[in-house]
Amino acid sequence: MQNSTMNLNLQAYTTILKKIINTTYTPGQKISEKELIAKLKIGRTPVREALLRLRQEQLIDAIPQSGTYITKIDLKVAASARFIRESIETRVIKEAAATNDEFAIAKLNTIIANQKFFSQKKQFEKFFAEDEAFHQEFYQMTGRQQVWDWLQTINMQLNRFRMLRLKVEELPWDNLITEHMNILNAVKNHEPEEARRLIANHLHLMLDEEDTLIKTFPDYFTNIPTDKKQVL
Repeated sequence: MQNSTMNLNLQAYTTILKKIINTTYTPGQKISEKELIAKLKIGRTPVREALLRLRQEQLIDAIPQSGTYITKIDLKVAASARFIRESIETRVIKEAAATNDEFAIAKLNTIIANQKFFSQKKQFEKFFAEDEAFHQEFYQMTGRQQVWDWLQTINMQLNRFRMLRLKVEELPWDNLITEHMNILNAVKNHEPEEARRLIANHLHLMLDEEDTLIKTFPDYFTNIPTDKKQVL
């Protein structure tokens, strides 16, 4: 009975979280506990527990006498997460470039092939999943899976930003694929410094593309840097 309850709680949480990350529930959107229960076909208690957890993670906000809302994407938190990830991943990629893991290289080639396919089909959720799988593989190659798991707990605002980026037509997906191919080649050719440089540039994209996303979705963000507010 206890396991069943825990499974329902996790199911409710995972489903709502996914809809927030992929922006099915848009930043600032009002949501209703009653509607969630009806749509998810899960009882009131699991949904309530999920909403409580998401509130603790600052993905939803309950405003008294107003309702429950999806929080806007906090650019300050997203930028901090990007900084932490870059600091860690540049070291991970150097370690990966020193390995000889042919099975991992084959997996990475498959991931890039999948990205090309999903790019052509404009299936942004599947493309994003493969993007995550690409980066995660380097952590697995170097025995750093636990570090990757920890990063996911602080990456939520960053992932919302990255997912939203895929919806902007002027920011082509092909650029991401090309960068992944270059990173993989550096790892495969055992060029740690080149791999580090490429991954740093790749993870710097958020800063390079921030203005475009703010212009495209002006109502989706909070804690916009002062020098960026003028673009609104």
